Amino acid sequence: MALQIVAMPNMALSYWRLLVPLAITTPLLILILIPLYCHYSDARATRLRYVIVPNYIYNFVLQKLYSRIVLRPLSRILPKPSFISPRLLGTPAWPLKANHETFRALGTDNFLTVSPGGNIFNTADAGVISQILAQGAGFPKAIQIYKSIAIFGQNVVSSDGPTSKYHRRLTGPAFSEKNNRLVWQVALDQTQTMIQTFRGPGGEFQTAQKIVSSILRMSLEVLGRTTLGQVEWTPEVSDDNPSKVSPRAESTKVGFVENLEFFMANIVSIMVAKSGPWWVQYFAPILLSPEKLGPYDLLRQHMVEIIKAKKHAIQSGVAGTSTTDLIAQLIKGHDDEIIGSPQPSRLGDSELMGNLFAFIIAGHETSANSIHFTLVYLAMHPDVQQKAQGEMETVFQGRPASEWEYESSFPKLYSGLVGAVLKEALRLNSPVLTIPKVVSPTAKPLIIEGKGVRLAPGTIIRLCVPSVHRNPKFWPQGPPADSTKPLSSSFNDLDEFKPERWLKYQAGKGNSPTRNGPEFGTANIQNNSSHFTPIQGSYVPFSDGSRACLGQRFAQVEIMAVLARIFSQYSVELAVDEWAEDEGVLGMTLAEKRMVWHKAHEKAKYTLQNDLTCIITVQLNGTSIPLRFVEKGQERFFDL
Repeated sequence: MALQIVAMPNMALSYWRLLVPLAITTPLLILILIPLYCHYSDARATRLRYVIVPNYIYNFVLQKLYSRIVLRPLSRILPKPSFISPRLLGTPAWPLKANHETFRALGTDNFLTVSPGGNIFNTADAGVISQILAQGAGFPKAIQIYKSIAIFGQNVVSSDGPTSKYHRRLTGPAFSEKNNRLVWQVALDQTQTMIQTFRGPGGEFQTAQKIVSSILRMSLEVLGRTTLGQVEWTPEVSDDNPSKVSPRAESTKVGFVENLEFFMANIVSIMVAKSGPWWVQYFAPILLSPEKLGPYDLLRQHMVEIIKAKKHAIQSGVAGTSTTDLIAQLIKGHDDEIIGSPQPSRLGDSELMGNLFAFIIAGHETSANSIHFTLVYLAMHPDVQQKAQGEMETVFQGRPASEWEYESSFPKLYSGLVGAVLKEALRLNSPVLTIPKVVSPTAKPLIIEGKGVRLAPGTIIRLCVPSVHRNPKFWPQGPPADSTKPLSSSFNDLDEFKPERWLKYQAGKGNSPTRNGPEFGTANIQNNSSHFTPIQGSYVPFSDGSRACLGQRFAQVEIMAVLARIFSQYSVELAVDEWAEDEGVLGMTLAEKRMVWHKAHEKAKYTLQNDLTCIITVQLNGTSIPLRFVEKGQERFFDL
């Protein structure tokens, strides 16, 4: 009997040890398995290919936890995941890693990822993309994904429907041809200013280790002096024009550009803290240091100063309300007293701030990163760079930059090889990773691979830009340059930088049609262009249709001006400092030069393939590709 009395507590303890884990895990399993089964059933009903993944990438907090707690340890002990592995497809940036290879491996250009959090429809099919973009009401913007862009308030990027239309109607006039002429001239001037910062004390060019920082500053200056109505970010650069606004917040000693750099360095922490669930926002100030969150408050102060100064300039008559002045347009949509009459719709305080933030951040990042990638590609391909320089000599005829007129110069450049260079750089490195949409209850069925498919309402759609930009069904192509060492595909050259694929096919010029993709024939050429015209939906670096990027033309003009200013006078080479000093390069034989340049080229190629990320725009992830500017005629590696 005594033995029984002693045993009963032990049995009870064992019972509770079993019961407590069951009590915890059972509800969790129910919360996971029941939604997963529902989403699995929805996926099966579509008859599309699907892959079950462990997490939902648009639950930002859980995605970060999954990445840190699960993926990082697994990546240390497991081999690299395949292109269709749930480990890869459960990460937001998988299209940057896989390009079109996931779709090729699945044997389809359309598939679903199924998770407990929801289903995501992924497509690299130009026909499906054009259908989705054409049905604005049926497949609206997935605004829940844009919460991180609305940390200062709703804006043209983070809104949809009537709100978005009002924002676009208000801000659209600031991106007119009149403003583009100004963008062209300002970009020419600011580029020359930027180039001089790469010179050493003796006037010689030095290696630009982190050139993207200089390009970001230059692009911010162009944006400020044009579309934002002559905002000068650097107070030390002054003139006597009182209509110019110099945003150094009165309450802080930190300049706008410096604070914006701090802000971008901590943007992930700021976005989590300001757009996450309520409990994340509550604990963020406790868990994150002031150095990480401080730039948010400073940026708000700077933008308040910009708006206040612009209001004062308008009301005092120093500045007008020009339609090319974006800030003035936003203020007109916010303050009745500015235009002297009530308005049927008004921007709220947060919307005024939110739009200013969106255009500053997305506007200058889009142009800057595109310029950066284009310079890198041209440095990696000196033969293309030399041809582009020759075209510029033909266009400008030795005239100084002050005589390069926008109306005559831009069309010639954009319709020729220089335009093809930009288009190819944007094909390989689009500013956006995906274009997210959501299925509304009123959405019509999509025609997918010849069959009508109805996606469940609420399904998120990802138009996978890097993937459709490399889909061999839609692009002129050839074999890879080195079939033993392809970037990802060993079947074609669509991972490679070849601007000539955009140029009109001419027999015998080595730019031959492909049997596997569309031909370079005249059927694919626009009436007034020598460029290949992609099938609708296959080329979407700025989205397409009624919701295409407002600043698309702005970016194209700025980038063309920057390229023209640089390559009309200078050349850009890959820096080889890691393998040789300048003096050593001068004494090298041709074979030795070829060897060190090849090392720099291979490292740059690896970086572009493996070190990309997307925060707001696609960019290098905490690394850089060093470049060196040289005067034309003083190139070190063009004769290899």
